[in-house]
Amino acid sequence: MQDKLIIATKTKKTIELIEKTIINFPHKERNLKNRLANTCYDLLENIYYANITKEINSMKKIIVNIKMIDYFLKLSCNRELISLKKYEQIGNYLLEINKMVNIWIKNETSKQNI
Repeated sequence: MQDKLIIATKTKKTIELIEKTIINFPHKERNLKNRLANTCYDLLENIYYANITKEINSMKKIIVNIKMIDYFLKLSCNRELISLKKYEQIGNYLLEINKMVNIWIKNETSKQNI
């Protein structure tokens, strides 16, 4: 099934990249690995929910998910579980999604003020 929502498509690609990156985390870091993976799926779920409801608060939850994923990745980099290069690569994807969500929020806000 092809997704018509560009932000969801980009998020799915980012999730796939993150999953490939965290698959070899050591067992002692399973909590970080699980939190990271679950937050990725929450991000995608919140994108679909916000697309249906068009609520600004739902869109803000997406921003929170992105910031949490970035934090978990930063922890992973600091613990030398991922390289700085990989952290920056994924960070660029997250930044792009973040920009798209902010534009989406501004667009919905302007629609509601009319």
